[in-house]
Amino acid sequence: MIGRLRGSVVARRSDGVTIEVGGIGYEVAVTPQALAASPGLGEPFVLHTHLHVREDAMTLFGFLEEAERDIFR
Repeated sequence: MIGRLRGSVVARRSDGVTIEVGGIGYEVAVTPQALAASPGLGEPFVLHTHLHVREDAMTLFGFLEEAERDIFR
């Protein structure tokens, strides 16, 4: 399970961000609030995450606070 990411924002989309951690870019779906709080490109960002695994997809969801992630779960 990927529970938390700390890295640099390398891309922003309407529904998420890509965070580079140790040379790997993680695409993370985030809430509109988390997207609004995300820093500019190249800036550090920390997200608490939940990895949702299905037969046809793996989706990483990101949250600003652990409590938000716990409610999501």
